[in-house]
Amino acid sequence: MRQRGIYRVPVFRAATGFTAAFTLPPRFGMDQRRLVEEPRAEVVFGVSDPRGIRAIPQVKVDGAILEARPGAGLGWLRNGFSVTLPPGAAGRRVALDGTLELLGTDRLLFLPVGAATDVEVSSDWPHPSFVGAFLPDERSVSARGFRANWKLSRFATGVDDAMAHVRDNMSRGVPMPTDAAGGTSAFPNTDLGVRFVQPVDVYVQSERAVKYGFLFVFLTFVTFFLFEVLRRMAVHPIQYALCGAAVALFFLLLVSLSEHLPFAASYLIAAGACVGLATFYVGHVLGSVARGAVFCGLLGTLYGFLYVILQSEDY
Repeated sequence: MRQRGIYRVPVFRAATGFTAAFTLPPRFGMDQRRLVEEPRAEVVFGVSDPRGIRAIPQVKVDGAILEARPGAGLGWLRNGFSVTLPPGAAGRRVALDGTLELLGTDRLLFLPVGAATDVEVSSDWPHPSFVGAFLPDERSVSARGFRANWKLSRFATGVDDAMAHVRDNMSRGVPMPTDAAGGTSAFPNTDLGVRFVQPVDVYVQSERAVKYGFLFVFLTFVTFFLFEVLRRMAVHPIQYALCGAAVALFFLLLVSLSEHLPFAASYLIAAGACVGLATFYVGHVLGSVARGAVFCGLLGTLYGFLYVILQSEDY
């Protein structure tokens, strides 16, 4: 977690490994009339935000390490890195593997562009949210982290049509539209991945507390009314309103204090101030310290129950 002021953002460091295999046609599929500059045949890797590449990527072909260069070098795919294939790659099967260390925030997404794609992600973050066009085929989530696996084919992703569109535009010199991340819109809604969410942060808890606000004011009035009926004591409506104002003070204190203090401490201070103020006033209205103490116990129990609800992930 990174924190600046009152804001906290989940960040990640991803140690990724990848393998790929493909067969290149002779002369890279070009006819005899065209000049093929074989030494410039490249494999391009797209990374939406290259600032997250913290170390030089390692890419190997047949055990030989290839030099990675920054930038994808394509008009429709600007961000990332590329490697030049060794001589003699045309007309044979090429198998490569490599590692890439990435830093990022909030989410990690992959774009399946292979004929068959297999993605496996594991992390110690216990609150994943799987996003994108494809959900994982297998996943396990626990308090110690999660593991997820996607297996896709080109029949599901439609990568053949997308790549044919890209090749057609490139051969005709038609520029491909790019998005804000330096990629292309030729692969719409085909990504997959995971978000690293905070299921119950301070803002969610404050919002939940405010949603329960009217319920707690109502229950406080009910408790006050029961004392009035059972003890046969007349309570003026203004006194009801003042007691409700004391309860409303809790929500104002909670929202304001939680911007600067941990939520548990903010809740304890706000609840203590509210219960103490309401108990003192009710005890004076009912003319008995014992009755005020009973009211204090009931109101304290309500706030304890509310705190348990606010901490729940299933809401």
